[in-house]
Amino acid sequence: MRFKIYVIAILLMNSACFNRAKIHVPENTAARGNTLSSWVDHTGQAPAPTAGEDIAMIYDPQQHRILLFGGKDDDNQNSNELWALDAASHAWQPLMIVGDAPPASEDHSLIYDPIGHRMILYGGENGPTWNHTWSFDLQTLRWSDLTDSMAPRREDHTAIYDSQQKRMVVFGGQDNDELSNEIWAFNLDPASQGFQQWQKLPAAGDRLPVARYDHAAVYDSLKNRMVIYGGWDDAEETYLDDTWAFYFEPFRWQPIKTKKSHPPRRRHAVGVYDAARNWFIIQGGFGEEGYLNDVWAFDLTVDAWLNITPGPQPRMDHAAIYDPRTQRLIIYGGDAGLTHKFHDLWELQILPHLPLEPMLKEAGARPRSRE
Repeated sequence: MRFKIYVIAILLMNSACFNRAKIHVPENTAARGNTLSSWVDHTGQAPAPTAGEDIAMIYDPQQHRILLFGGKDDDNQNSNELWALDAASHAWQPLMIVGDAPPASEDHSLIYDPIGHRMILYGGENGPTWNHTWSFDLQTLRWSDLTDSMAPRREDHTAIYDSQQKRMVVFGGQDNDELSNEIWAFNLDPASQGFQQWQKLPAAGDRLPVARYDHAAVYDSLKNRMVIYGGWDDAEETYLDDTWAFYFEPFRWQPIKTKKSHPPRRRHAVGVYDAARNWFIIQGGFGEEGYLNDVWAFDLTVDAWLNITPGPQPRMDHAAIYDPRTQRLIIYGGDAGLTHKFHDLWELQILPHLPLEPMLKEAGARPRSRE
């Protein structure tokens, strides 16, 4: 596949920084999106993580850094390395941990636990699917094995942090090729009786989402719900493009009609919650058109998808976080069937004062509330 390199010059404040942005658009991309943002390449010099595919990342707000664990290297060997990226200087550094560590894995999930100031690792695989649960203390740099034999085995699932109930919530994924649409929660509230225990949450609703894996999900704290998008339906052998909400009070599933505009079918997309704009942003993945690089934002206020911009070179199995200080999406790594994994680092700079109303109208949504 050949690629064109586009340089978007945005004549706004901080133009010097914006002019560094490099946009890579594949010739076969059907949905090119709006040029309402730009990408800045922050790929630096060595050292850098050896793994580039199926990694997982979190954002540490206390030290303004990104932590990355596990994944596959260029030889498709799984890793249990832990790396930290300084979010200001964009320099990688391996973390020298104390004591035991989780085994090498891929397709696991990570969330940040703000109560214990720690990272929670769940699931993944290195052959068979695991139900491993580990916590990593971000101050002492020690891992603790919290694995519960009653926990389900999952890989290729999604995990979010439910800030209202103080728990990690896991949806979907697979257990040794058996797909799931179950929802499980890991209690992170030290004051509760079920602290550090797993519980299956009831799923109600007139309709339920099909079992899937390789989807994307975020937690919408304003509406107290988990929103999921896309993935792979193994039973029908098809890519998915549906959007669902799981409400926590009371527990219920609800499909979201996305009207005129929604992303093409895909799996392996990354997804983050953009708190500044109340958006669920997805990027990249793999679908009927092959490797993708487009960026879409699901406006959680009015439940509508907006086509934002093309991105860096198309890829899947990469990782992403949202940096609340800069209000930007950061992606790392991925795979596109080349001789090596991606080990690059990109930052999405969304333009201020976007013309949201005409974009929402085009997407078939009602205007945002002006209250």
